[in-house]
Amino acid sequence: MTETLINEISKDDLRKLAIVGTHLHEWQGKSKQDISDVFKQQVMVQLDPLNPAGRNHDIFFFSRIKNYEIDDFQNVVYPNKEVFEAYFPNLMAITKEHFSLFLPQMKKEFMHKYYQSRIEKMEELNEGILNEAREFILKNGPCKAADLGEMASVKPEFTFWKTSNLAGMSLEMLWLLGKAVIVERDSNWRKIYGLTESYFDETTHSDIQLTDDEISYRKFLAKQKSYPLIDLGKVQLTKSKRLSIGKRKRVSIDWFLRDDENSPKIVTLENSQKGMAVPANWKEMLESKTDNEMRAIAPLDPLIWNRELLLGVFDFDYTWEVYKIPKDRKWGYYVYPLLYQNQLIGRLEAKFDKKKKIINYFNFQKEESFEFDSSSNKAFYDLLERWKQMLGAEKTALHELSIN
Repeated sequence: MTETLINEISKDDLRKLAIVGTHLHEWQGKSKQDISDVFKQQVMVQLDPLNPAGRNHDIFFFSRIKNYEIDDFQNVVYPNKEVFEAYFPNLMAITKEHFSLFLPQMKKEFMHKYYQSRIEKMEELNEGILNEAREFILKNGPCKAADLGEMASVKPEFTFWKTSNLAGMSLEMLWLLGKAVIVERDSNWRKIYGLTESYFDETTHSDIQLTDDEISYRKFLAKQKSYPLIDLGKVQLTKSKRLSIGKRKRVSIDWFLRDDENSPKIVTLENSQKGMAVPANWKEMLESKTDNEMRAIAPLDPLIWNRELLLGVFDFDYTWEVYKIPKDRKWGYYVYPLLYQNQLIGRLEAKFDKKKKIINYFNFQKEESFEFDSSSNKAFYDLLERWKQMLGAEKTALHELSIN
């Protein structure tokens, strides 16, 4: 094994890999017709119900598709049966091509004990409840919990995540077991469930015959398409030229030794043994050009998933503070990082008043290392205007907003 197994690169190149690998270096499309292609190249997008100025997935696509409009994502991929939702580890919208990688683990014996205990409690209240819910969907078509009538009115003494009634619990459990999928989200972001075999064709919802290691490897590559830098901890070659990886959990050394055009590679930051897995084409990614647009980054965007890496590579300190009490917040309630020319240059909050159709911008915080010029000034105000158009706002309110 040669030393080229581990490649040393600069912080600037690592930044560029992060940005190009998350498809934030330039527009990936200009209209609703491009959503499916962008989704497929990204593989997965994190979902969250909070909606101050567009939900997380809206801001995700807003930063990658130039003329994206609110709710375009859910109005395209769900009707076209291009998506399934699963925890990986958080709630993600994932392209349907990867469903068969998740299905083998969607069985009761693989469930956390918490879910297994809830199935048992549900069966004690209503024997055969999951089959009953399944038969209801089979007969009536896709539904939400409120459609199940009597079951929706039964509220057990035990809890099940945020679901309080027996109907919601049964549908959620069918989904976790892979027997149902979320086929639609209504205007209030409520889940509508359909049967897996009705939503996906046979080739999509069949178990694939792969080893557990092969499934883990393919999931790793899928995750890397969403975010290209995966922390490996300390990496080095031993005296016998064998590869050593600090963080072995869920990562196999064999993945980096495959004679495979897709196998990940390893890079380390200059003068450091801290290693990161990068895509096989990482050198070509560094040749990509960066446009002159400014983008608001969603708080759950893959670019900022790894807060430690964000600080080490971008010198940018960020915490999503929506669940902190106000006195404990450093940055603000729902703060969007701002990306410009491979730098995270500041933070901004936005809130859309739907009744008045006004988008409010406030709490702008610029990084001390960044200074605006005429080009970045224009990019900043172009971003605010695009945001206004994305939401269908009629007015803009700038609250003590100064970029000087």
